[in-house]
Amino acid sequence: MRTSIDLKAFHPYKAEGLKRIGNTNDGGYVVHFPSLQYVECLINYGVGYNVEFEKEFNKLTNAEVYAFDPTMKKLKFFVEKIKNGEYINTLKQVIKLLIWVSKENSLKNHKIHFIEEGLSAENNELFKSFDYHLSRYDLHNKKIFLKIDIEGAEYDVLSQNSFYDNLHNVIQLTMEFHYAGENIEKISEIINKLSNTHSLIHIHGNNNGGTFLLNGKQIPEVIEAAFLHNSFLPDKTLSASNYPVEGLDYPCNKKKEDIELTFFK
Repeated sequence: MRTSIDLKAFHPYKAEGLKRIGNTNDGGYVVHFPSLQYVECLINYGVGYNVEFEKEFNKLTNAEVYAFDPTMKKLKFFVEKIKNGEYINTLKQVIKLLIWVSKENSLKNHKIHFIEEGLSAENNELFKSFDYHLSRYDLHNKKIFLKIDIEGAEYDVLSQNSFYDNLHNVIQLTMEFHYAGENIEKISEIINKLSNTHSLIHIHGNNNGGTFLLNGKQIPEVIEAAFLHNSFLPDKTLSASNYPVEGLDYPCNKKKEDIELTFFK
């Protein structure tokens, strides 16, 4: 069934005014700069101890930032890593946590509200739906920049029609699709469903995840994608850029070569 997937859905549309925000390597993302003037808040799911993107975003827009992540300080997530034998990764995370705690109070200087909850399709103790958070923080009528990096949980969230019902005020959506090799059909369907309100304007492969082959074409296991509300793209033209784009894209892992993307052409 995978062989019938139309990979052209992954071909970005041309959008003028793209700019990179955040780190040069992992943690930085390409955004549509002209539309940022309309954004009233940034909602970020998946912080991972790195808020350089959020800080620069606030500096550029003066917008409020809601940063959600339940995994950074909860003991249960550290215990799970240890049980899985991830001793070195756990030690690295503890060090990151100590640094984070020492700087957490300064987040308010950048209008960053750190919230120890995550995103899911259904509400539970640590994870809530997008609709719940919009209601809880009175954001339903705000113009939103939405950023999602939730390590594979995105597929459950984006399988719910209720998520798409709340995208009318989302000016830009930036997200990472994980485990693309086993979810490529789902990603294609998500892009097509998003096209009712948003258009893909940029794509990049996270070189930390490696690649897989489909129909002889190399595809990244982790795909970074940027979507723009269709109202900002009255005339849709497919991008003629080569990906990665020089001056915009950089390898997430600077010790490895970036991934050339031609699979959608």
